[in-house]
Amino acid sequence: MLKALKALLGDSSGQDDRDGGAELRAAVATLLAEMARMDSGVKPEELAACRAALADLLRVPDAEAGELIDTARGKSGRLTSYFGPVSAINRAFSMAQRVRLIEHLWRVAYADGDLDPYEDHLVRKLSALLYVPHIDLMLGRQRARRTAPAETTPVGSGTPPVPG
Repeated sequence: MLKALKALLGDSSGQDDRDGGAELRAAVATLLAEMARMDSGVKPEELAACRAALADLLRVPDAEAGELIDTARGKSGRLTSYFGPVSAINRAFSMAQRVRLIEHLWRVAYADGDLDPYEDHLVRKLSALLYVPHIDLMLGRQRARRTAPAETTPVGSGTPPVPG
């Protein structure tokens, strides 16, 4: 009777462990790809930062990281909710890993040398959904900014005034 109930409810303990890793890899890749496309153009520097983030967070080889990003980019235009990826990450990652993910999202945002307001908004939104404290969000931003290209401009700085 218990076996029938488990079969009816879809209990497949061994399969969940294998699929959980794939689900986590896809979730992280999806958020990174979403960050790369947030400023209306995906640049090679942003894709390189995405691959580096996957290699650091999930210990995947560069070739697999590239495949994950390509797959996620194909799906990211159709992403209607962050619930799926965020809940998978919240289940699997510790707080320290989520803070590192937020720092990598900042690195992707800063990779092209310009922080777009939409990129800034997305990192802040995802940090709230991942329950990352604000202080860790800002410290991650500072660490990412230190390693960013020199021409990085802060959000909302616009163009300097013309001397007259």
